[in-house]
Amino acid sequence: MSSRYLAVALSDFATAKMVLLTGPRQVGKTTVAREWQEAREGLYLNWDVPEDRVEIVTRSWTRSPASALVLDEIHKNRRWKNLLKGIYDTTRRRLQVVVTGSARLDVFQKGGDSLLGRYEYLRLHPFTIGELSHGELRRPPLDWLNPGSQPPKRGAWERLEARTGFPEPYFHASADYYRRWSARRRSNLIQQDLRELSEIRGLGLVEQLVMMLPERVGSPLSLNALREDLGVAHETVRSWLEALERLYVCFTLSPYATKVARSIRKERKAYLLDWGGIESSGARFENMVACHLLKSVHAWSDMGFGEYDLLYVRNKDQQEVDFLITERRKPKVLIECKTSDGTISKALLKFSAELGGVPCVQLVRDRIDARQSAGVLLASAEKYLANFT
Repeated sequence: MSSRYLAVALSDFATAKMVLLTGPRQVGKTTVAREWQEAREGLYLNWDVPEDRVEIVTRSWTRSPASALVLDEIHKNRRWKNLLKGIYDTTRRRLQVVVTGSARLDVFQKGGDSLLGRYEYLRLHPFTIGELSHGELRRPPLDWLNPGSQPPKRGAWERLEARTGFPEPYFHASADYYRRWSARRRSNLIQQDLRELSEIRGLGLVEQLVMMLPERVGSPLSLNALREDLGVAHETVRSWLEALERLYVCFTLSPYATKVARSIRKERKAYLLDWGGIESSGARFENMVACHLLKSVHAWSDMGFGEYDLLYVRNKDQQEVDFLITERRKPKVLIECKTSDGTISKALLKFSAELGGVPCVQLVRDRIDARQSAGVLLASAEKYLANFT
């Protein structure tokens, strides 16, 4: 069985329902699913393989006595929901099914039938310092100011910073290789995945948008500014960003407005799953922390530990805290990022008071000993996040 953090959850979930395993291109979904399938001597069918596609459509695979089935990239079939519903309804008693895909397997339909009640949903993320250090899927901390004492894997943080957490470039020894891999991945996402999964035209402009995002990481994202730079309509930019989020090229965070005086309510912040192209060290650090937190938030929600979300806080006076983790919309912890400054953020204290004394954590890039100051935990991001999933 794979050592990835979702391997045990995948096995447990598949015994009861169909599992939809999704995540970015080249994050390791197929590896995890195939190891699960091979351990059960099951079948693996990939929609991208012509012979497998025929077998899927004709359902000739139903003659196999196998009790486990992996369907890879099945969402590229425009009728994939009805296909999966039929598979589940006719074979569920004898067959465990795992479905993988690089795009978000959005199972809710505006009308007609759906897969609701027939599936479990798991999102696989790239490696993080926590997974590399302990390899477990961990629950939310009981004490956000003292999440644990897990030592980080030596050298892992620096490698993550240089080559991201995608398995192939992370385990490769060359920084040049990462740059080639990243360029190929971006091209494939735009020219293949986006073309197959949408009706978007002008893919060259979409790639230009992707190239513009690293400079906007961590700042409120102005669709008007992007519209002007690209020379397209506001609605076009919005639809392109939604498509890129579905493909896990980027993700956006919404502002939290409840009980926050003079809060902003609409401007979202964007981050990248592949942060290696971000030139600013501060923006890259914030992006790394965002990806670490989002991975844990998704895992906690997918496992049923709670309904967790990752947001940020900002008011009209331009005071901001980078991240806020909520559970059922209730604030749990405020987290601010600093590259090296040990001075406690005043915005942390302000927003904590407005939100009823929410715990505050300020993470720094430097290796420091954790300490509390003015009720705020000041800690090394590497050491703090090693205790998360």
